[in-house]
Amino acid sequence: MKKTSVIVCIVLLFNVPLIGLIPGEWNWNPRLEATLGTTIAMVCAVILLNHLFGYMAGKAIAFQTGTRIRIAEFLISLPLFVPVLLLSFGLYLTWIRLGLADRFFGVLLVLLLPTLPYTVRLYTNGFQTLGERMLEQMVLLEGNRFKRWFYLTGPMLRSTLQSVTLLVTVITISQYALVALIGGGIVRMIALEVFPAYSGNSQEVARLATLWLIGLPILFYVLQAVIFSSWIRIVRRRLNGSHDTTSQ
Repeated sequence: MKKTSVIVCIVLLFNVPLIGLIPGEWNWNPRLEATLGTTIAMVCAVILLNHLFGYMAGKAIAFQTGTRIRIAEFLISLPLFVPVLLLSFGLYLTWIRLGLADRFFGVLLVLLLPTLPYTVRLYTNGFQTLGERMLEQMVLLEGNRFKRWFYLTGPMLRSTLQSVTLLVTVITISQYALVALIGGGIVRMIALEVFPAYSGNSQEVARLATLWLIGLPILFYVLQAVIFSSWIRIVRRRLNGSHDTTSQ
């Protein structure tokens, strides 16, 4: 009974405030259309780069020891200890010199600062959970790297992949200061529409934008759940087919 009460209280705590976000009128704001497209493109790009770099860095750190690895791990985690906005001021000056300020690619690179350290940590823990012996067995079972990742490593790191995707999505969408500073108001994401709307008198616009802020992570979560379910189904079908062939 106590557990049920605690669960109910937690559910109410997170969901009751959302009632106030329901707009009185569902009027589509044309300004949100372009902003929404940029936001989705940015989230997809940041997720892709996080998986790419996080996978390689996490695998390299997981089974290595020594001073160099510890220093590298500390430097990767540095944005977690130093305010990201503080680092972004220095990057902004550098981005101006390189011509990356007020550009999509410049904002994309900056958004790796608050996301990549978490991704590397998640992948490091994921590989450590698998163990080095398990990875060696995978190499013996499948020599092709792509097939090994698709049929063995990827499915076994499913929880890590899902956690990284969801975490990166939420962090990227909620960034306001970094996008405003590096994007210069030219690269507009959904967060840039929410905060000014709340500070002004556009409550309906603010509510609609906030619903998108909440809905996009849910959308990405459902989408990745469908993708991973299909992926696992394909792997099981392939493994069952190989098992049947071997038995015959």
